[in-house]
Amino acid sequence: MRRSDKIDLLVFGDTAIDHFYEVDKIPRLNNASDVVGSRKFYGGMGANTAVVARALGLRTGLVSVIGTDAEDYRKYMENLGIKLHLKGIFGDTTRSIFFKEDGNQISFFYKGVTEKLDELDLKRDLELDREDIENVECVYMARTYLGLQRSVARYCRNKFLVYNPGYGVFRFKKVPEKFYKILKNTDVLVLNHHELQHLRGIGFKLTFNIGPKIFLITRGGGGCNIYSKGAEINVPSFKTNVVDASGAGDAFNAGFIAAHIRKFDTYNAVRIGNATASFIVESWGCQTNLPTWDMVMDRYRKI
Repeated sequence: MRRSDKIDLLVFGDTAIDHFYEVDKIPRLNNASDVVGSRKFYGGMGANTAVVARALGLRTGLVSVIGTDAEDYRKYMENLGIKLHLKGIFGDTTRSIFFKEDGNQISFFYKGVTEKLDELDLKRDLELDREDIENVECVYMARTYLGLQRSVARYCRNKFLVYNPGYGVFRFKKVPEKFYKILKNTDVLVLNHHELQHLRGIGFKLTFNIGPKIFLITRGGGGCNIYSKGAEINVPSFKTNVVDASGAGDAFNAGFIAAHIRKFDTYNAVRIGNATASFIVESWGCQTNLPTWDMVMDRYRKI
């Protein structure tokens, strides 16, 4: 990255292809059901956040890996103006497979090449120097690629670092030491209420001595709970017709970060995050129905 390339947000996370199947019912074990509709979209927790942030006007970079089957995805993000640090790896791009019935779903994830993220060297594989990370306004990390994230977090002592480990926490049987080390340099930890419940079950506590100054717990239609020193506040969601909730959390993160960069306080940044997510849930796919900043601000004022 050239020093003249100003970046507001640098995202470290996965790139995936999403497959959505509407079924007449979610079957029991050893039963079957009919698929009544299917759709394919670009996805991935990291890429989703980068794309929405770009739509909101942020100068955005994405650090990820991509398989040899997704050159069209690469070109799509380049055309959006996202600064890409994509390591091409021979093999299949990660697949997310969702089976949905009336708001309920079961999900399957094929890791593909994304797990290689944890093996990447920032300078050798991605042509990123410490200065490239230190010169951005905000760093966002998605999922639980703990090796890479530990390296990145070391360079974020004076950067605004947002971390959303996502469903990767469900693989924890106990909280890894690397996870706690990452949190030491994290400013904001984002979890949904299911992820928090799992972490609490293995001994994790929302306490400020582990690093983050702010914990954001998203609750779908129930809005988002803010935990900061001396305060716990619930911020309601923007009420809208939910077609597909996939990608709502990624859009929330993009909206929250965009608001922080524009100097909104935490409470109002969360309101803007909720307003951003409300657009994504109105259609199928995590990168469709992308709002502009002005569109988000209109809904923000109504929350």
